[in-house]
Amino acid sequence: MKEKKWYNQSDMILGVGVIAIVSMLIIPLPGIILDLLLIVSLALGLIILLTSLSVKEPSEFSIFPSLLLISTIFRLALNVSTTRQILSQGASFNSHIIEAFGTFVVGGGTGLGKYVVGFIIFLILTIVQIIVITKGATRISEVAARFTLDALPGKQMAIDTELSSGNINEEEARKRRKKIQREVDFYGAMDGASKFVQGDVRAGLIITAINLIGGIIIGSTIRGESFVQAVETYSKFTIGDGLVSQIPGLLATTATGMIVTRAGSELELADEFKNQLFSNPKTLYLVGGSLALAALIPGLPFFPLIIFSSGLIYLAYSIDRNAKESLADIERKETAGKTDKKPDYYKELRTDPIEVELGLNLVPLVDTNQGGILLDQISNLRRRFAIDTGLVIPAVRILDNLELEQDTYAIKIHGVIMGQSKIKTDKLMALDNGKRNGDPIKGDEFIEPTFGYKAIWIDSNDKIDAENRGYTVVDSSTVIVTHLKEIIANQAATVLGREEVKNLIEHQKTTHPTLVHELEEKKIGIGLVQQVLQNLLREGLGIRNLSAILESIANNESRSRDPFFLSENVRQTISKQIVNEYISGDGKLHVVTLDPRVSDRLNKGLVVDPIEGSLISIPPEYYNKLIEAIAKEYNRFMQEGKFPIYVVGRPIRLAFSYLLAKEFPPRNFAVLAIEEIGAATKTVMDGVINIQSTESVRVRS
Repeated sequence: MKEKKWYNQSDMILGVGVIAIVSMLIIPLPGIILDLLLIVSLALGLIILLTSLSVKEPSEFSIFPSLLLISTIFRLALNVSTTRQILSQGASFNSHIIEAFGTFVVGGGTGLGKYVVGFIIFLILTIVQIIVITKGATRISEVAARFTLDALPGKQMAIDTELSSGNINEEEARKRRKKIQREVDFYGAMDGASKFVQGDVRAGLIITAINLIGGIIIGSTIRGESFVQAVETYSKFTIGDGLVSQIPGLLATTATGMIVTRAGSELELADEFKNQLFSNPKTLYLVGGSLALAALIPGLPFFPLIIFSSGLIYLAYSIDRNAKESLADIERKETAGKTDKKPDYYKELRTDPIEVELGLNLVPLVDTNQGGILLDQISNLRRRFAIDTGLVIPAVRILDNLELEQDTYAIKIHGVIMGQSKIKTDKLMALDNGKRNGDPIKGDEFIEPTFGYKAIWIDSNDKIDAENRGYTVVDSSTVIVTHLKEIIANQAATVLGREEVKNLIEHQKTTHPTLVHELEEKKIGIGLVQQVLQNLLREGLGIRNLSAILESIANNESRSRDPFFLSENVRQTISKQIVNEYISGDGKLHVVTLDPRVSDRLNKGLVVDPIEGSLISIPPEYYNKLIEAIAKEYNRFMQEGKFPIYVVGRPIRLAFSYLLAKEFPPRNFAVLAIEEIGAATKTVMDGVINIQSTESVRVRS
């Protein structure tokens, strides 16, 4: 086994470093070692500050709280070591770093006055750090930690919503949840770590006072120095030691405030400065012109104002010129890419299975260069459909339509508009899902197009506030994709064409070649398989277990090639899968049954239609009473948050399902055959449809 280099053994280095820091509190260190460690402290402070400027989001610097704690202990240990040496050695103390800092600050004066000035400068620096920087950074950490924790449920709900709508996959959802958890942990740790920095500054001030007062007492009493000489000696060392300790602390405190305030950033700080502060040449022209006018005012310095004004105007001119050149390059490339092809009008006849048409203002949603994510979300949606239902939906064609209003989109299935709505690309949609707390957030009211919920368009800056109030916040692309998902789910049978069925069967050849070969030998056409799969999809069932479906078709086709007959046999084959989808959280199947007299009447009215299969023919009066009774039970289930499941005999199951589909929203109910429910399934009868009293009789199990 190859031995690791010493510099790669980070665990050992960190352990030795921590032990060394603790040892500094006990073991006296010579001046040359202290100088080396003081340089390390200054360099570490600079590294922390510059790293905090370069990260895009706080969680990227997740070790910052621990690093802050270690660096604080390191500075305190250095403080103790330098204090020991200053008090024990006095004028013979030989730290060049401390002496240089002390001499530089107090230089320029005479007598004791220069030390007073130096000490005042040190106090000002310390007070600024305590009152302004440290207090501000601590407050920011506290607020950030509280708001991050409050927003946690809303963010998790938003991830679950996007996952269920197919906008993201499981892996992306795990990454987002992990990122949110890291943010919560980070801000929680920062809230505590900032207290260490606050204590470090105060401790440094106390140690500085001890150095000065203790040094003067020791120098004038024990060492026999004069009072003036003791003041000069210990003031110089005290000021130098205080500065060397406080400057790294100042850098770390500044980094603390910087890293916490980077919560909403997407770029590095330098890039954001460039993009946000120097992106508008008009502003720079205005400021430059104002400074030029100010230079003409008597008494103000002419040349500095003119120089700075000229620099701003030249910068604005350069930015404006570069923007125009970039736009001209784009136009030239677009012009060069066009060719003189003959017009092909046959493509105008094309009708795609699924189309999403966008108004002019919505086109940026598909432009990745402008941050558009609609294409990726639709790709994830197709993948989610394949995983959940086994249906590989065809490619979604996205095109702009100048005939639509600029903020409008339309979703078409085989050229027919199935849904459309208006959205705002520059805002977020806050959905009131019934879990809102507090006052409603301000914004433009809106009816969510998929389920008709009340929603509000809000600014992106209000996202955290809305999530804290219990709203589910999504972007405009997610609104379109959620609407598209629901429409495809309702129209899945229509979307499944012969080409899609052919591809599914071809895929089965890789895992079930014998089964596919048998289908081919029996000359079971793609059209027959398509009709069976469409019957299943029409009732909201998945076709993921395609091998079992094809086996059932192969086993029963000799009895009849009627697609409705084969569909019912397929249901019997995959009955466990079907029933398991409807079992409630308590492990039971809550159902509504028919009164025997009602069931007998429907059986007598059963007819076979060559196109639609089994139908129920009953008098209009009886039909109206039946629908009224079913509707009461249906509404009761919906009010109680249950999914209505009706259980009937197998002969009338399909016909009864078609009857309900004409009166109630698709996929909002299920009709099971008694024969599909296994003996092991715990079934609870929650109601019975009774026509005699024109109402449903509730049954308690």
